[in-house]
Amino acid sequence: MLDLPTLALIVIAIAILLIWGPSKLPSLARAIGQAIHEFKRGTKGLVEEEESETAREKKTSLNDKEKIMEIAKKLGIDTTGKSLDEIIAEIESKLSQVQASK
Repeated sequence: MLDLPTLALIVIAIAILLIWGPSKLPSLARAIGQAIHEFKRGTKGLVEEEESETAREKKTSLNDKEKIMEIAKKLGIDTTGKSLDEIIAEIESKLSQVQASK
């Protein structure tokens, strides 16, 4: 006995054959294939766009990290073994000390 999904596919195939007829099936299949191809190409473009945006963000964050490290060195802060958050906190502390002394 056929299971329900197989039976449903057979009924759909018979309905398509009755509606469009055997002469239209090749062009219908071609149109469906082209639609699937366009869909895949469109989603591939979105994935590539997302990957390039992520790469830009990583590059920007690296530039920001380099700038923070440069500022820390100018202020005489030792960055060895410290996380970026710790370095930023020290920079803020140092700057608030400078502003308080003015």
